[in-house]
Amino acid sequence: MRGTTSMSESPALLVEQLLDAMERLPAQGNAALRVMWLADDPDTPLADLVSGVESDPALVARVLHLANSAYAGSRQPIASVDRAVVWLGFSTVRTVAAVVACGLNGSVPTGFWSHAAATATAAQLVAWRFGIDPGEAFAIGLLHDLGRGIFHIADPAGSIAIDRRLEQERHEAVAALAASSGHHIVDRLVLERARFGMTHAAAAARVLGAWKLPASIVDAVGAHHCPLDPAAGDSVRLLMAAEALTALAVGAWGEPVDTEAGVGLLDLDHDRLDVIVRRIRNESTGLAAVLSL
Repeated sequence: MRGTTSMSESPALLVEQLLDAMERLPAQGNAALRVMWLADDPDTPLADLVSGVESDPALVARVLHLANSAYAGSRQPIASVDRAVVWLGFSTVRTVAAVVACGLNGSVPTGFWSHAAATATAAQLVAWRFGIDPGEAFAIGLLHDLGRGIFHIADPAGSIAIDRRLEQERHEAVAALAASSGHHIVDRLVLERARFGMTHAAAAARVLGAWKLPASIVDAVGAHHCPLDPAAGDSVRLLMAAEALTALAVGAWGEPVDTEAGVGLLDLDHDRLDVIVRRIRNESTGLAAVLSL
């Protein structure tokens, strides 16, 4: 789908058309989605998953590149898909397949992979606190802002315009603070609803739900900008904590983040929190470089 609008195509319509197309991928026999479903079943034979990965050249390239990256930590070069799948694990392969299925290659907002990598790293580092498997936590963190990628593919000009508006608002807020005057910063979610008819969280949850990803991932992605609910599930609270840590480590990427509430979920002392924040900064850079290729 083209990323420009005409007089008869509103940004909201373009987003709706793209979401519809993405939701139809399972019926079209998409290879990456098949790999996602195979990897989601712990009883899937390794040979079947490897065969599925090998059926998609883009997926082969991503899996091998990630397996050989500093992030994965292999001391020996990994040249075969079967070794790469064993080394990364089913959960990580499933996440890579989701990225390929989304078509997030060059068409992503500036900073997309850096933020995704930082949040995935943060989620992995604190997964223990919520009793969640680190691989599942990685998936939640990496995919949580898929909706912003969807908006950018459907309407790049609109996506960029929102980013610029928020950047201008931040500059004006800083100036207002220096001048001791009040200034209200417009919320990204408000701008998204006005242009696209939904938030990026809702868009991502809709696609991931249609692709039959685990409810824990879909729920966390869909609720990650909602006010903290004491009754929220573990995956939702994990992502809120991971986003708060990411905001402390590398910034909030122009999104509304309740840093105090998110960090409060972890119940960590200052020294341990500082160690985690520094690890996010140090460990996410290499992952972002791999993912952005």
